[in-house]
Amino acid sequence: MKLEWCLRWVDSLARYLPCLEFCRNPTKKRRCRNSSRGSGATNTSQGKPNVNVLKDNKKVVHPKSRKAKKLNKQFCRSLKMQKRRSESNMKLQVLGDKLLWFKENMDSSLEKYTSMDMLNLIERYIDRNLGELEQISLKQSIAGRNFNQHASRKDRINITYENEKDLFTGAGFETIDLLNPESLKIFKAWNGELRYLTNFKLRRFKKQALEGESKETEDAAVSAVDEMEAVEEMEDSDNEDDDDQEES
Repeated sequence: MKLEWCLRWVDSLARYLPCLEFCRNPTKKRRCRNSSRGSGATNTSQGKPNVNVLKDNKKVVHPKSRKAKKLNKQFCRSLKMQKRRSESNMKLQVLGDKLLWFKENMDSSLEKYTSMDMLNLIERYIDRNLGELEQISLKQSIAGRNFNQHASRKDRINITYENEKDLFTGAGFETIDLLNPESLKIFKAWNGELRYLTNFKLRRFKKQALEGESKETEDAAVSAVDEMEAVEEMEDSDNEDDDDQEES
């Protein structure tokens, strides 16, 4: 009985000898019980599998730990940046569609745009969907048709029309500055690609300001014509007086 107990004690002591040797000399590399431990093989002598586990997957991250907070912060930041990129791309696409309409509907033969030309072009852009709105109203007025058909499209057109109209009469409608000759020249050479939108000079136009400028230009033109007519009348009267003096 004592002999059996001694053999067990010697066996257990032999198992912990490598640990004791490592504690006495930490700089000495500890010998592995199985030479194939690093390769991910199984330890057949002890009967236990020896699996090579990755370093990052050894420990499960605690949900209230600092590492979990750091990972959550990185994930939230990536979501925020992705949302910002998608919003900026959407705004760029909306601006590109607007400027493309102006490109297709502008008078490319004009070398210089006046305030009246700009006013008419913006009003045409705001009223661009009124024809479709009339068609939807006509379809809904037919007997036997579903009244809710195309209702979402109709509401979208009405909301867009009211918003653009309020901007034009209030804070200002933002579009390409066609009154600037250099900007007009660059806009005529545009091929419709969105990456060149940063080269354009945008400006907010107000309806009252454009109407006032157009009225001033008209008044100036009328006054210039009146002055020319007055000068011509004076020249004609001077010529008549000269003729009368020569006859006398």
